[in-house]
Parts: sequence; structure tokens; C-alpha cells
Amino acid sequence: MIAGILGVSLRTLHRSFSATDESIMTFMRRRRLQNAHDDLLRCGNPVGVSEIAARWHFSDASHFIRAFKAAYGTTPAAYLRTGTSKPAS
Repeated sequence: MIAGILGVSLRTLHRSFSATDESIMTFMRRRRLQNAHDDLLRCGNPVGVSEIAARWHFSDASHFIRAFKAAYGTTPAAYLRTGTSKPAS
């Protein structure tokens, strides 16, 4: 789907990521998580974690929470409480 949108072959798309440490799918997951993170900061507590998870196409809130914790070292709710803004890497 991504290759079609970009107007390149699937092989060309994969080849363009071969010089990096991540696949196209890993890149897309990371971007979705970054966008969800940005939404959390922008919207704050009034927006539920489930709504953010659904908006960025995570399968459910628990999947989103696990992915968020792996990337940022804390859950989304704790992140909002502490105001942390650096990824754990």
C-alpha cells in the first residue's frame, strides 16, 4: 500500500530502507507512536488512552500502553502526570 501511494515498487521501497537499522514496518510503527505521543501532549488528560490508541491504529489500548512504555519508559498516564518529554531509547 505504501509503495503504491509513493508510486514505487515494493522492492524499491524495501531497498530504500536497507541502509537503515529498521524496516519500513518498524519505521511506520515508530511514526505512529510518535504521533500518538504528540497527541497525548497536545490533548492532555481529557482524551482517553483508548481514543489515542484507536486514532493511531493500535490494536487496543493495552498494545499502545506496552509500545509507549517500551519507547518512553513509562505509561502514557504516568507520562502526562510527570510531564516527561524524552524517549527512553
